[in-house]
Amino acid sequence: MDLTKLNRKYGNKRVIITGANSGVGYEMLKILLANHWNILALDIHVNRLEEINDPGNKLCVQKVDITDRILFEKSISTFCETNDGVDILFNNAGVGEGARFKDYLLDHWDWIIDTNLKSVIAGSYFVFSKMQKQSKGLIVNMASAAGYANLPNMSPYNVTKAGVISLSESLAHEFAPYGIQVLCVTPTFFQSNILTHSKGTPDVLTSANRIVSGAKLDSSDAAKIILSHLHKNKETLRFPFSAKAIYFSKKHFPKLYTWAARKFLVK
Repeated sequence: MDLTKLNRKYGNKRVIITGANSGVGYEMLKILLANHWNILALDIHVNRLEEINDPGNKLCVQKVDITDRILFEKSISTFCETNDGVDILFNNAGVGEGARFKDYLLDHWDWIIDTNLKSVIAGSYFVFSKMQKQSKGLIVNMASAAGYANLPNMSPYNVTKAGVISLSESLAHEFAPYGIQVLCVTPTFFQSNILTHSKGTPDVLTSANRIVSGAKLDSSDAAKIILSHLHKNKETLRFPFSAKAIYFSKKHFPKLYTWAARKFLVK
């Protein structure tokens, strides 16, 4: 994949990717690695990362639980000190979920909020001062169309992704004077292992897995789409067409959208 425009915009080629061991994080990492970027790859599992890591590349792999703020901050700080800063933070780590609200334990709410939302807050917080010194940088937050669609039987996921959307918009305003861009990515489903660690109810998860596995795009497609937009001064990226259609229909035809959701999706 040709990243000439992105490489030109961020000539130092320094990126941090959370959730880098699988899915879109892993696919993005492979492309950036082939383009000779300096990469800090963070994940709670690192088996796939270790397989492609060797002394000849610019990949630093660290086994990190991004809900552990002390370790998360230390990893980011060390990378920034070694590379004299960071150009892009990709807040990608997260988990999917399928569950009815009445069946979802409060402890599980803590877990998914820590993983999907608070880690994005922390990552953005940790890199801000580094990027402020440079007067340049890009924070990419992986949200979801679920954050504005708010469909039934996935409220824990919806809530966390809505939070990421809100955070991203807020930070885009606040960080702009410092030359820091914030991009929020809100796709609909694409093929990935996002539901692997879900704590939801089996029947709902079965349905959700069917939707994810049947998606036309896979993680490699998603990574290429995202990377192709990173050199642009965008604050929101919706893909594929279904994400744009859902956003448009809910915004302009809210009553019809609500009727359709309750008639066909609430069971």
